[in-house]
Amino acid sequence: MVDARLPAEWLGSLRIDKLSDRAFRILAGALMWCNGQGTDGAVPARYTKYLHPDGDDQDAFDEVEAAGLWSRVEDGYLLAGWSDDLHQSTADEIRRYRDAAKRRQQAYRDRQRGANALSDEAMPSASSAMRDVTHNATRDVTANVGSGSLSGNKEKSAYSRRHVTGGVTHNAPSQFCANHPTGTTEPCGACARARTAFAAKESRLTIQGWDCTIDGHKLVTDGTCAVCELRSIA
Repeated sequence: MVDARLPAEWLGSLRIDKLSDRAFRILAGALMWCNGQGTDGAVPARYTKYLHPDGDDQDAFDEVEAAGLWSRVEDGYLLAGWSDDLHQSTADEIRRYRDAAKRRQQAYRDRQRGANALSDEAMPSASSAMRDVTHNATRDVTANVGSGSLSGNKEKSAYSRRHVTGGVTHNAPSQFCANHPTGTTEPCGACARARTAFAAKESRLTIQGWDCTIDGHKLVTDGTCAVCELRSIA
């Protein structure tokens, strides 16, 4: 988009002040139309009607001509001193400006494409990255669980897994039996014994007059003593 210029020296200029408002508006309209069309100040007669909302006004045209701002030509009017006196851009300057703007825009787009290409090469795709993460996570977890996970252990049977996890299950504090790992509302003797064992682990039972060295240990289901600190008789 090309803008028309209103030189600052026109403010207070004698020849501009002599113009009527209608003539000045026609002058401003001529500047805008010529800049937009790239005619270097030439206004063909068929287009003078666009210089004012009310169309052609010969008296106003004559005012602009008398002020020496434009002159009659064979087909219309020609603004005087388009680039020197009126300080407007020539059609050639506008063309060079537009070509330079296109080159700058193209260079910018080329740089953006190059930067995006480098970014795509440097970073794996989201799906590829997810596959790598999933693969590594699964591999690491699988390598450390299940049968054959212990270093040097070549056994693959269920017995090897029972050997690894048996102690954990046996020693883990629980108030419920193996058949009811999350508890039950039904009467269960095994759960009752498990609760007794759990309480014994948390706090030793106090039984008046009981002496383990004389009366023996009061064992609970997991093999520990409910009275003293004995944890296993095995």
